[in-house]
Amino acid sequence: MSFHPRRYPSLCELLGEEVVAPESRSLADEAHDLILLRIVRDEYPPGTEFKSTRLAEELGMSRTPVSQALSRLAADGILSQQRNQRATLRPGAEDWLLDLHRTRQLIEPEAARNCAGQVPEVVLSDLQLLVADAEPDSRSDWAAAARWLDQMLHLVIAECCGNLSMREILKRCWDYKRITYETGGGGSDNLLREGWLQHSAILQALSSGDGEAAAARMTDHLAEADRQRDGRIV
Repeated sequence: MSFHPRRYPSLCELLGEEVVAPESRSLADEAHDLILLRIVRDEYPPGTEFKSTRLAEELGMSRTPVSQALSRLAADGILSQQRNQRATLRPGAEDWLLDLHRTRQLIEPEAARNCAGQVPEVVLSDLQLLVADAEPDSRSDWAAAARWLDQMLHLVIAECCGNLSMREILKRCWDYKRITYETGGGGSDNLLREGWLQHSAILQALSSGDGEAAAARMTDHLAEADRQRDGRIV
């Protein structure tokens, strides 16, 4: 049995093709993730200058997507880039993923509180089906479903929290969260089992319209993820 995201059509419609079919992402997206992965692994010291031609050779890509990736990293504040100068790595950039997690701890419980009772019924039904599919050892593909549940539940909260600023911040956080899975962080069976219990509790609170419970469950979930992290990958 293989996992198929399109089994959950309302989730797919709400969250869009980029989430459903990540293979459609651009070369610039791929270059961005590869460079950031090296940064959070502390492979570059602060102040490192990035030359797009050399970096393109290292990544086996053309210069254009690498230049686009560097511009995006600069726009997000990971790199510093003045006009007509090379991008340089900001001090503390190796802690980028950890800093994002801290940001989530500040705002995502409030987003969960706002989201309670606001998620469309068809989306709740898809999430409940996904929770059932992701139950540990219930299916041969339960782990893949659990990883997708992790992403989908948080993105639904971002979409339905009723605060555009929170929505954009949380979506950006989850765009980076993908890198965690690519490094193997947060993806072991034991962590997925524990995560399934926590995500199920959050969904139950959202479904019942209990904002205070949703916020409390989200606070506990993010605190547990903080305790489980391995180094700077969260």
